[in-house]
Amino acid sequence: MTMYIGRAKITFDGTELDSAPGAKITLGGVKRTPVTTMYKVGYSESLVPATIECEIAVSDATPLESIRQIAGATVVFRTDIGKSWMVANAFVEDPLAITAKEGGKMTVKLTGDPAEAV
Repeated sequence: MTMYIGRAKITFDGTELDSAPGAKITLGGVKRTPVTTMYKVGYSESLVPATIECEIAVSDATPLESIRQIAGATVVFRTDIGKSWMVANAFVEDPLAITAKEGGKMTVKLTGDPAEAV
């Protein structure tokens, strides 16, 4: 029977984030943009960073300052089907915002080099 991704575990520099269901990784890499001339169609390339977005349940044990300070980190997105990706040189893109309900949810967006399968 085929198993599909249902859960993901996210770590930065070995520290696990207590992420809620729905974490998302955009692998990044090369983006190709069409370029047209009068008689041909071609493309140009640009580099797109990887992003990992997740919602974290905040507890008294959540390392808020460590998460807030993430820069130059190695982040791993590990799925329950055995597929994993590593994002090097990752940093927190947006300021952290905590919602004081339902477990103190906090959205974290990490951005870095294009993801590599590990």
